[in-house]
Amino acid sequence: MKRDLEIAVPIIVIIAGVLLIWALFTGQPISQPIGPQVPYGPRLPQGRTAQPAAQPTVQKPPSTPVMISEQSPEIFAYAHGSVTVHGKIFIGMAARSGNPFSTNQLFVFTNPANLREFRIISIRRTGDIESMVYDEKNDKIYFTLSNNGSLEIYRIDPNTYFLSTVISTTSVNIGLKPAITTDGKYIYGISYTRPSTVFKVGIYGTPLMVSTIGHVTNGHSAAVATYGSTTEVYFGGGEDDGFEKVDGATLDTLGMTNFPGCSITDDMPYMDGYVYVGCERQPYGYRIKTDDMSVTRFALPGNSFGMNIFGNDLYNAAQDGNFDIFPNMDIFSINRYYVGRDIQLNELFVVKSDATVPQLTSSMSASSTEVNSIEPADVATSTLLFTGWWGVKGLFRVNLM
Repeated sequence: MKRDLEIAVPIIVIIAGVLLIWALFTGQPISQPIGPQVPYGPRLPQGRTAQPAAQPTVQKPPSTPVMISEQSPEIFAYAHGSVTVHGKIFIGMAARSGNPFSTNQLFVFTNPANLREFRIISIRRTGDIESMVYDEKNDKIYFTLSNNGSLEIYRIDPNTYFLSTVISTTSVNIGLKPAITTDGKYIYGISYTRPSTVFKVGIYGTPLMVSTIGHVTNGHSAAVATYGSTTEVYFGGGEDDGFEKVDGATLDTLGMTNFPGCSITDDMPYMDGYVYVGCERQPYGYRIKTDDMSVTRFALPGNSFGMNIFGNDLYNAAQDGNFDIFPNMDIFSINRYYVGRDIQLNELFVVKSDATVPQLTSSMSASSTEVNSIEPADVATSTLLFTGWWGVKGLFRVNLM
């Protein structure tokens, strides 16, 4: 009996070892599974499926370091709605990202040449100034006050700073971070809610028109274009990745597309039949041709916090401490400029000015060149200003080449 056990035990051990090795190499279970485990990290919203992370199609191009020439006092943390009007910079505040400063305020930098010259305009009502747009036809600025369960739009005169109400109603909740745009006759907008509400209101407050069926959800960006007597409005769905074209007269949907995993940025410019969007969660931008909704994807070496058009160039506020310039709207030609790892660019502004610089004039002969005089010459210069979000905060200025 003992001898039998001495023989049987090693055999059992050998068989168990063989089974264990077989299980490890084949991936087969050697016992019943306990059941599915809850993964770590954020969960996807119901009805969504995870998308594989997209990879850049090109390697990151080199960046040119640029010197920050001036910084404002650190007077705000989360700047969001913003416009540049008459050489002044209007910036709205929002209460997120651990913002220690008061919100429902407008900061107006009255002299971009001196970032210590500013004034603060306070809004009596509670809320965040998430979306702002300039109306060139009527020389007015419109902005939302959101995150308070209502629809509130205000206008401000950029010359006198006179503030008045366009509309204030609890019949529509525009949510946390909505978007508005204008054609000078109506203000169009979309709520940051599920489902969303698309709305338009006259620039003087009436009538209000709403549409609540079939639009992209969590609306976070807006642009508008007029073709003859037709107005089209374009909305981006923020984290919900949808893009939509809407009839400005009826607010009916004219077309939709989707960019899975993108998280469309709030600054979404329009120019000459194209809308440009950046992605906060993927290294891509998209150019949408508005007449047929066809899409061209282009690489962004750093994910985007917003896109803007200044002059004939496309700008991108990158998340990796750079800003990108696509000269002449060429989305496949990129120039990168590095401002520093401790600053996250958010809102972008370009201010142009004419500077007078000395210029030498000369006369030439076969043997020499003689300087005759020094004459002044007017040279157009551009300054890029941007708000810092994460890291060092404030308004910063760099000189453009």
